[in-house]
Amino acid sequence: MHLREEVKNFPQKPGVYIIRSEGKVIYVGKSASIQDRVRSYFNSGKAESVKTKNLRDEADEVDYIVTDSEVEALILEENLIKEYRPKYNVLLKDNKRYPYIKITDEKFPQLDVSRKRGDGSGELFGPYIDSGAMRKTLDTIEKIFPVRDCSWKPEDGYRRPCLRHHIDLCPAPCAGKADRDTYMESIEKIRDLLKGKIGEIADQLKEKMEISSENKDFEKAAEWRDKLEALKKITRDQNVRLSDELDRDFIALSIEEKSGVDSGARGTIQVFFVRAGRITGQDSFDLEFPSEEEPPAILSGFIKKFYSNRRVIPAEIYVEEKPEDLSVIEKWLEESRAGKVEIKVPERGQKKKILDMTSRNARYGMGKALGVGTDRKKSATDRGVEEIQEVLGLPTPPHRIEGYDVSNISGTDSVGSMVVFEGGRSTNRKYRRFRIQEKGPDDYLMLQEVLRRRFRHGLDAGDEENEGEADESFSKFPDLILIDGGKGQLNASTKVLESLSMDNIPVIGLAKEYEEVYRPGNTAPVGLSRDSEGLKLLQRIRDEAHRFAVDYHRRLRQKRTVRSSLDSIKGVGPKRKKALLSTFNSVNRVRNASLEELKSISEIPDKVAERVAEFFSEEPGNSPN
Repeated sequence: MHLREEVKNFPQKPGVYIIRSEGKVIYVGKSASIQDRVRSYFNSGKAESVKTKNLRDEADEVDYIVTDSEVEALILEENLIKEYRPKYNVLLKDNKRYPYIKITDEKFPQLDVSRKRGDGSGELFGPYIDSGAMRKTLDTIEKIFPVRDCSWKPEDGYRRPCLRHHIDLCPAPCAGKADRDTYMESIEKIRDLLKGKIGEIADQLKEKMEISSENKDFEKAAEWRDKLEALKKITRDQNVRLSDELDRDFIALSIEEKSGVDSGARGTIQVFFVRAGRITGQDSFDLEFPSEEEPPAILSGFIKKFYSNRRVIPAEIYVEEKPEDLSVIEKWLEESRAGKVEIKVPERGQKKKILDMTSRNARYGMGKALGVGTDRKKSATDRGVEEIQEVLGLPTPPHRIEGYDVSNISGTDSVGSMVVFEGGRSTNRKYRRFRIQEKGPDDYLMLQEVLRRRFRHGLDAGDEENEGEADESFSKFPDLILIDGGKGQLNASTKVLESLSMDNIPVIGLAKEYEEVYRPGNTAPVGLSRDSEGLKLLQRIRDEAHRFAVDYHRRLRQKRTVRSSLDSIKGVGPKRKKALLSTFNSVNRVRNASLEELKSISEIPDKVAERVAEFFSEEPGNSPN
């Protein structure tokens, strides 16, 4: 073979070699000695593997590129694989990109969502497999640590702060009101939170809550309590934890079992991310690689691809067996991380336990990819509905599920929400909200009021005289009711249903603390596993009911707070406030009105108009929060 003679003249230096067949690149490799490695493919002996035999049979051209070191060769190899996607290299089958939370690289950083791992414009945290959970994390952080959320840049100059500043969601660096050192302290705490270091932050929030309570500032204490609860939602205690705060990744491979030999094989890689001793996320990848490719080579190919454009490289990476080119890969990762990186095989202890868990998930992922034990035509949502039917013993799958929650602060601006999911999917147009008349911070009574009003609406809609005016949100009754809460909320709900003779509708409660599902009269939770599609669906419904209630509560509170600003202006009583609002329709338009427009209102004297204009021009200093 002519290639056997040709490669004898290849240099014995580090670099990359490119094997082609009929002009198409079929394999890219790297070596500390190009000549020695390439000659091994074309020697006269028997081929060591199916891949080597196929390469030898198909190859008709070999090129090479010399580099200064093996690390440079490794980087070049990965770039060429990305460009040519050769069939005999390990390839990621799909190009899915999960989102990351990014702290931007700016004078006053903000939080952003990015799917690009290597854009270099900030510090990345993630990835987040569940984008909904990521959004909730961002919302929670916003409640605890106000940061800006706009396109403002210092070179743009100062401007009037937006509504977010007035409702304590932004310190307004755009208006020159934010101290940068204080702002960066908040950013540092957000960074710690995203790394999973919540202990110190939780202690600080708890201390502030207790101080406010001792000072009898119960409304402020309630705010700190809500922030503390929001913080707990981000990172819950786990059964598997590590004692130190070192960042680690755990990588496991599962290969499809094959009964014969063909040109390619498949596998699944599972990665668990451990940050500050806690499992904070996971990721999975489907792979394609040549038949009979050995796990060390597959792992080597994957690790090079996975970390080639990641800004988040941990100090330790744990695998089930060492990859090929271990020392070269470690050196390359160390250069990228600017710190020591070790790839290890754990033999015992908590690290082995986490890697075993990663391996189990990889095998499960391989089963899902092949459709083992599942109906591939059914979506996860459809399977979730069926799981709920099976576990609750319902006669049919629950097509319509309604979720309920209430929201208030110390009994003020109390609201309730009703969300509707049909076929496991949200039906937003059928959502309804309730402004609760019940006084006082009694969640049980407020929940009972919401359910009573909902089902009375439904019963009234069923009357023949109201048939033409029926609201289908109420006229159609649910197959299942989900209450956001535990046994107390569940018992309160069943009393209302019994009083209305609606207790034939199944009702369950989903408690936040332990994510356990309860049925009326049962002390033990329902047997839904934490990774089941049924529980995930119920969690989505519960979280959506909570979001819908909180959004409505926030809107009412903001409306009340902003409207009250007119009351603090001397000379503006109920009649003049009514005249202002009827003329401009909103406080925001009053705020933006010119002095001439204010004076043009017959009920507003010129001096009062001047006070109104002066008041809003000096915001937010005179604006009550």
